[in-house]
Amino acid sequence: MPSLLKDPLLHFVVLGGALFAVSYWQGDTGEAGPEPIFISAEQVEQLRQSALLFNGREPSREELAALVEPAIRDEVMYREALALGLDVNDDEVRTRLIEKMRYLTEDLADPEPASDEELRVFFDADPARFLIPALVTFDQLYFSPSERGDALRADVDAALEELAGGADPESFGDRTPLRFQMDDAPGEQVQVLFGAALTDAVFTMQSGEWAGPFESDFGLHLVRVVSRSEARQPAFDEVRDAVLARYAEDQRNRANDANYAEIRARYAIVVDWPADAAEESP
Repeated sequence: MPSLLKDPLLHFVVLGGALFAVSYWQGDTGEAGPEPIFISAEQVEQLRQSALLFNGREPSREELAALVEPAIRDEVMYREALALGLDVNDDEVRTRLIEKMRYLTEDLADPEPASDEELRVFFDADPARFLIPALVTFDQLYFSPSERGDALRADVDAALEELAGGADPESFGDRTPLRFQMDDAPGEQVQVLFGAALTDAVFTMQSGEWAGPFESDFGLHLVRVVSRSEARQPAFDEVRDAVLARYAEDQRNRANDANYAEIRARYAIVVDWPADAAEESP
């Protein structure tokens, strides 16, 4: 019996049991507590510097603690929200996470530099992608319905008559964020800004003459075409920079697709197609 009392293993078992009993009576279930909230020295220093710039003096420890507290509060509320499952089935949270994942996984690497030979092959495969559209340069005068009220149409007609007689265009029109002269504008841009009627007019009317009025979402416009060019297919050397940019974009898209395919392959995907869905696309 005395030898048994001297056994180190017995001492270890007794000590372990005592520690377990103390832990039990103190209510310690052995479960790990939540992960600590850590506010880094860099975060604190940024807050300190901001306070210094704003107040012109060093913040006290109490003032600095007050600045740190909102960050702690946000993290506490965030973790409690996760604990309550508030992120589950929340479309807004889901969208933000998808956006962040795309940011983390797409466009991670710049494409390899391309040789002129590779760029020429890329260009020749589909030169229509680099077609230069028809372009038009024209002047426009804007007349505001809100400022002119019932006199709007009469003012426009009077201005058009005077412009035809050689009057200075700067004497007419109202303030607008739209430029007086649109330089080498493609049809799509003109239509977005001024509508279909004005777009058709500037690509068909004679140059040098004021015409209108044409209605847009802003009001009425008088226009004068300065110059116009037809759509044309440029040579490679003329658009090399555009080809390089499109080639790099194409390479990034290919890399993004390959990366997504690799991630997608990790998941078992089951689609519950409706019974009347066609097995093959037409």
